[in-house]
Amino acid sequence: MRRLLLAGAGILAPLLLVFSAWAAPVVRVDRPEHDFGTILQGENVRHVFTFANSGTAPLTIEKVTSSCGCTAALASAKVLAPGESGEIQTSFDSARFRGQVKKTVYLYTNDPVQPMVQLQLKATVKAELAVEPQIVNFGAVAPRKTVRSTVSLINQGDHEMKLEGLETTAPELAARWSAAAIPPGGKVSVELTLTPKPGQPRFSGYVLFKAAGAIRHDLRIPVYADMSERAAALR
Repeated sequence: MRRLLLAGAGILAPLLLVFSAWAAPVVRVDRPEHDFGTILQGENVRHVFTFANSGTAPLTIEKVTSSCGCTAALASAKVLAPGESGEIQTSFDSARFRGQVKKTVYLYTNDPVQPMVQLQLKATVKAELAVEPQIVNFGAVAPRKTVRSTVSLINQGDHEMKLEGLETTAPELAARWSAAAIPPGGKVSVELTLTPKPGQPRFSGYVLFKAAGAIRHDLRIPVYADMSERAAALR
């Protein structure tokens, strides 16, 4: 009898090992990438990723992290039974971005084969009010010499924008625009005039204004110039 029990145990042990090897969680994401398409700079867009446990053991979500510029949060239980689904809510703030952008959300689980899954968010960020050029650098300027430059404000949105509160951060820098409203697809010119003070080696200031109706309504244009003796001599 004892021999029969030992023989049975010898047969059962490998079967239990095989069964335990089969019982494992498996994380599955059918659509790990989402493209928001073209969005306006300043928009905050959202997307929900869905994932599931297609294994035979409970799936534990250990953590969810994201790269700079986007946020992600688990919107379901931290443990999914076999066959259950979960959600991750994500959002992307485009205020500091332009052009093509790709951000990554990382999902960490106890899946022994794939412990980390990458979820991708993509977008093409377009400035609603384009400022060209974005920075004005007059380069080398002789003291007391007046220099001028022009900046274009282009409405790339679908509604009119009203320009308000045009001012500069320094008395030697002046600005004026050709119109106080920009229709969709229209353009307004901003003329900048700089008359440096004597004794200044460098100039650094801003042109400030508001664009009512735009997502990013508080805007500024950095302005620079070099009035050092060497720069003046080169000019």
